[in-house]
Amino acid sequence: MGVIYTRVSRPRKEVIEAFRVLPTAIIADAMNRFNVMDSGIKPLYPGVKICGPALTVREMVGCNIMLHKAIQIAEKGDVIVVDVGGYVNRAVGGYIVSLAAKVKGVEGIVVDGAWRDLEDIRRERPLPIFARAVTPAGPHKGYGGDINITIQCGGVSVSPGDIIIGDEDGVVVVPKDEAEEVLKRARELLAKEREIIEKVKLGISTVEIYGFDEKLRALGVKVI
Repeated sequence: MGVIYTRVSRPRKEVIEAFRVLPTAIIADAMNRFNVMDSGIKPLYPGVKICGPALTVREMVGCNIMLHKAIQIAEKGDVIVVDVGGYVNRAVGGYIVSLAAKVKGVEGIVVDGAWRDLEDIRRERPLPIFARAVTPAGPHKGYGGDINITIQCGGVSVSPGDIIIGDEDGVVVVPKDEAEEVLKRARELLAKEREIIEKVKLGISTVEIYGFDEKLRALGVKVI
């Protein structure tokens, strides 16, 4: 049993592109360090960046039939996010699935589980894949699941249309209804960070920049 919703409300493209130029660390700070996926979910090869609306998939452990269907109905630029509950002993996909998603125009795939065919994927780089693990054990197709419902991935709630941003630091999720406010805060934080970097280059101590001496006194720390 399962359900497939084919209609997704996606954020405006200009909002998505504005997030694309921001690092995940800044976006995470703009959300008070929330909505950051588990640190075990990382790209399978370096030098990748993904940014796009979530197309969500919930699979039975060890199954990937819904992922195949999600690729079929995906729109160009979507990030497919797959919930298999963190199970890492059977891969959700591999090179063929990666290639099929690339041909469809998918931005990337994020899976709270495992992937395979790592050698081929690293050599040809068909698509950015963020996964928790790698295993040669392949998936079965014995159970139904759900597409475009609210799922969890890496301990974070993900709804269809939420903005998924991933880079070498990891993956963050921006709720679509909060996207413009988060974007505003992230831009402000980035500008402030650039000012701090310039001060550090001038030799100013980070303790002085952040006012940590006062904080240490408030904490009762004595300098002897």
